[in-house]
Amino acid sequence: MERAGFAKAKIFAFGDARSVAAYAAEILIIAAIYGGLAESARLVPAINPTATPLWPPTGLALALVLLRGYRIWPAILVGAVSPCLMADRSLLEFGAAGIGSLLAAFAGTWLIGRWSNGSQTFATSSGVAKFAIICFAPTTIISSTIALAGVTLANESSLSDSVVAGLTWWLADAAAAPVIAPVIVLWATMPLRIFSKWNLLASITVAALAGIIGLVAYSPLIGSDLVSNDLEVLLPHRSLLGFLVLLPLIWAGLRGGRCTVATAALIFIGVAVWGFSVGNDPFPKMDPNGALLSLLMLSISVSAPPLALPRQSRRTRPGKPICFLSRTN
Repeated sequence: MERAGFAKAKIFAFGDARSVAAYAAEILIIAAIYGGLAESARLVPAINPTATPLWPPTGLALALVLLRGYRIWPAILVGAVSPCLMADRSLLEFGAAGIGSLLAAFAGTWLIGRWSNGSQTFATSSGVAKFAIICFAPTTIISSTIALAGVTLANESSLSDSVVAGLTWWLADAAAAPVIAPVIVLWATMPLRIFSKWNLLASITVAALAGIIGLVAYSPLIGSDLVSNDLEVLLPHRSLLGFLVLLPLIWAGLRGGRCTVATAALIFIGVAVWGFSVGNDPFPKMDPNGALLSLLMLSISVSAPPLALPRQSRRTRPGKPICFLSRTN
């Protein structure tokens, strides 16, 4: 009996050690990804000198907590604070940004879990709408407000400067969360299955079309040197073509391709951010905050509505899985 009890205790201890090691590895990996994403976002030329066009860590933190639960909080804090330690920057600023993203993710996850269906919120049209509302108001407002408080205390900024900075940060957070979080959650919850050739081709085509439309509408590579004199007068208005991306996104959404829609929207917004950040915004005479606002409207327009489209009922042959949608995404 003593040997059996000792062996059982040893097995439990070994299992606990493996759980702790797996949890520590998960924290380190996620912290590295979070810190790298935060640092890369700062390298993007900003529309406004006080903020990047999009702040992806807010959407990443929300997706991580939705998928892994509140236990993932150390990864977010470590990922937010580590860049400032390596670059000898203000710990108060980065710490406030990390705490703001963490509390915003907690609040967003709690609201989505209580009001919608948790990580399955994208499975229904009403769930997508509720997710967009939660991202737009409570989640991003919490993150930008706490981050602003840290910067204000660290730099002793005036009230007017703080209000303007807070507005720009909220716009960057609100534009990023509805685009970043769905991609991570949908791909993470999608069951592993073999894609049919047709559906794989359709997914690649939609993503490629989104990228091409984004390049034509917003890419800084397209300038007056590449167009004729007759078309040069239309060059400042080419960004209006960006809304053509809704055509492939709506088509994929009606087919139930929510993973495809979220991925294509992220590609399109990424190209748009590239063009916006170098001054290629659709309203050249608009102030920087107006450019950020237009980017926010563009982000919401291409991410939420196509995801919320109802699925078309269609028959499939037995044994031939479809890649666009399953019960879990």
